[in-house]
Amino acid sequence: MIFATRNSRATWHRRSNAVVLLYLCAGLAVAGLQRRWPPDWLLVHVLLLGAATNAIVIWTAHFTNTLLPAQARAASNVGWVPLAALNVGVVSVLVGAERDAAPLAVAGAALVVLVVTWHGIAMAAAVRRARKARFGPVVRFYCAAAAALLAGASIGAALEVGVSAEWYSRLYAAHIQLNIFGWIALTVLGTQSAFWPMVLRTRMVAGAETALRHALPLCAGGLATTVAGLLAGSRLVAAIGVCGYLLGALRALEPFARTAMQRRPGSPAALMLSAATCWFLAGLAADLGELVAAKTLSEFAAAISNFVPWLVAGFVVQVLLGALTYLLPVVVGGGPAGGRRMSALLDRYGIIRVLVFNVGTLIAAVSSGGFGMGIGWALVGVAILAFCALAGAAIVDQRRPAGD
Repeated sequence: MIFATRNSRATWHRRSNAVVLLYLCAGLAVAGLQRRWPPDWLLVHVLLLGAATNAIVIWTAHFTNTLLPAQARAASNVGWVPLAALNVGVVSVLVGAERDAAPLAVAGAALVVLVVTWHGIAMAAAVRRARKARFGPVVRFYCAAAAALLAGASIGAALEVGVSAEWYSRLYAAHIQLNIFGWIALTVLGTQSAFWPMVLRTRMVAGAETALRHALPLCAGGLATTVAGLLAGSRLVAAIGVCGYLLGALRALEPFARTAMQRRPGSPAALMLSAATCWFLAGLAADLGELVAAKTLSEFAAAISNFVPWLVAGFVVQVLLGALTYLLPVVVGGGPAGGRRMSALLDRYGIIRVLVFNVGTLIAAVSSGGFGMGIGWALVGVAILAFCALAGAAIVDQRRPAGD
């Protein structure tokens, strides 16, 4: 799909991002129906594989087209057919895993891998056409993230088919590293250099592109080393990999910190993205700490399952909410007046929602279970529900004539 006009682009984003909102609402429905805490497999995958993966495919295509020169753009467009295929795969994985229908889940994972492979090749072709482009490092982060998902989804399919107990721990731990710290975090780290100054409405600090060029080998190499160590059964090698990844993440986020010092975050979108970055670093520290403290990889895999829920909420979901709060008015607003109107709706009670979301995540993270954890996740759910309601109202309002 080529974004030929403002109207066609706005229609595309209005409809495609509605899919992301639907997955967020589906996550709330699943959370309301489940009887135990922390969140189970289905809820985590509705958010990660459903909401986050759709958002990444949609927005990496958008930023690739926006940031690269015109001659590179045609190679990186995303249309309805790939997006539909992606969601057929996602739903197949969710239904197959929940119904113990391994062939359906594996077929769905294969379809997700096929779509993301196509998308990754398209982005690689785009950045190859613009080798010296200023924002080429951003798209290279996207390509590395796509490669991580291909490996992570393949491992997930193997887990559905069934493996021995020893291999289950290794594969499960590698699956988490690749999907959260690979597919999602690499995308976020790559995007921040160009996106964060826009959110803060300030100029990009010097050296941001250089920081990304330095960070990518550390992040990608560290992630590969971590996964190799886990698969080989070596916690030492895996820990070395996490340390390398952490160094790369800090290098990538250095311009993020300097930009925040240049102009302090104050809008709901900026505050959510700042908080999400803190949760990401906390999750990375927890990952390394548990890896060092665990006596076996089985113990490490069990520890991961304890912090994945709050990492998904605090980092992944909050990045989605923050990014959409800023981006929807820009691409769907229909011009300056419509954008301001949509921003006003999405920012309504924004600071309160940020506080509720993060306090809830913190309560859920420190609670060992029971009533406290339930309260924490309930607060998170309320904040997500409020955002989805406001986003839906904003999209509907944007479609009305300006004089209504």
